[in-house]
Amino acid sequence: MNLDKATEMIKNMEKNEIKKLLEEQHPADTAEIIENLPEEKKIFVFKLLNPQKAVEVLEEFDYDNRLFILSNINSDYAGYLLKEMSHDELVDFLSEIPLSLVKKWIQNLDEEDRENIKTLLTYPETSAGGIMTTEVVSFLNTNTVEEVMKQLPDMAPDAETIYYIYVVDKRNRLIGVVSLRDLILADPDSKLEEIMLKDVKKVTVDTDQEEVARMIDKYGFLGIPVVDEKDHLLGIVTVDDIMEVLKDEATEDILKLSGTVEDIDIEKKGPFNRALRRLPWLLVALFGEIISGGVIDGFSHTLEAVVALSFFIPVLMDMGGNVGTQSSAIIVRGIATGNINPYEIGKNLFRETVVGLLVGVFCGIVVAGVAVAWQKMPVLGLVVGTAMSITLTAAAIIGTLIPLLLNRLGQDPAVASGPFITTALDISGLFIYFGSATIFMGRFF
Repeated sequence: MNLDKATEMIKNMEKNEIKKLLEEQHPADTAEIIENLPEEKKIFVFKLLNPQKAVEVLEEFDYDNRLFILSNINSDYAGYLLKEMSHDELVDFLSEIPLSLVKKWIQNLDEEDRENIKTLLTYPETSAGGIMTTEVVSFLNTNTVEEVMKQLPDMAPDAETIYYIYVVDKRNRLIGVVSLRDLILADPDSKLEEIMLKDVKKVTVDTDQEEVARMIDKYGFLGIPVVDEKDHLLGIVTVDDIMEVLKDEATEDILKLSGTVEDIDIEKKGPFNRALRRLPWLLVALFGEIISGGVIDGFSHTLEAVVALSFFIPVLMDMGGNVGTQSSAIIVRGIATGNINPYEIGKNLFRETVVGLLVGVFCGIVVAGVAVAWQKMPVLGLVVGTAMSITLTAAAIIGTLIPLLLNRLGQDPAVASGPFITTALDISGLFIYFGSATIFMGRFF
């Protein structure tokens, strides 16, 4: 149903009609409808949902709407809803709200849930432990298929996924996995240890979330188990969690590539705060361009001799920045996805240098032809064409080398892109351009 149409209908409906409409909607659609209602209507409509649907809708809300709803309903009911949420969603939410609210709402959970939540809150947010859920289906290796099939229906409602049955020993150490398909097709009298796959792909609690995402993508899993250093099964990271990770990581990389690290949700930060987050890299660019101006001033005598040189400065600077940013983006994304080995600096540098050289020679020939046809000065064409070829080759080298070196130093390579590389290329490009002009013009004029 169209969102605007559903929202308008709710404003004019009776209680029973609203309940019927929302119960027929997917939780994500219901959440979107409620989020677009006025505040007083949000609470009214949310209270009409049955408890099970309310939990599903609550998990679909963004942070602000989730906090608003929970803060404006009965505290016991809020505690119940939180108790029924999946642990990974609950931990993500609790890690963002004030400590006073965490203490208030966590008291409504039973002791086992409280301990699980407290443990999950200790893991770094960007680690496997920080995004996993402890609601995982596991059985002893000595259990038979028939025993598992009898218990599975009771466990399924609380489990994050039942597509994988993890097999543990008496010490809760992960030793195997059985897919739901294999379980259904197996002999009921078979023990899990007889049908399980022993080569279990797993991650530890401190594995970075990007590495978890790479493993799930590589093997096509719907989920991957999380263990401690002794292989004790602690939880599972599912593909829906990874989708959120990929979205967040891609957003973070895009922001860093543009020279900012502010929150993409502009409603959460005021203009002053957002301006403050952008300033550092912009100041780098500002001072870099001032240096660029100094370079031009240093070659003013060359510029005065042939004013037409100034016509091609924007073209040279822009093309250098484009090639450098392209090379940097390829390297940064390649490192993030695992498609590029950051330790093979020579190999990566050679590949991008060749690309830069080929692009530079082609563009250099084109711009040289334009310069000659436009200004009727063959020497100008030689200067512009040579400078373009060298600048684009240098741009590919700089755009490749800086992210790789930063990665080797343990720094995030994404922060090297955007304003920093563009500024560095502007300065080097001007040196190359006016240096070439001084050499060639000195010989022919």
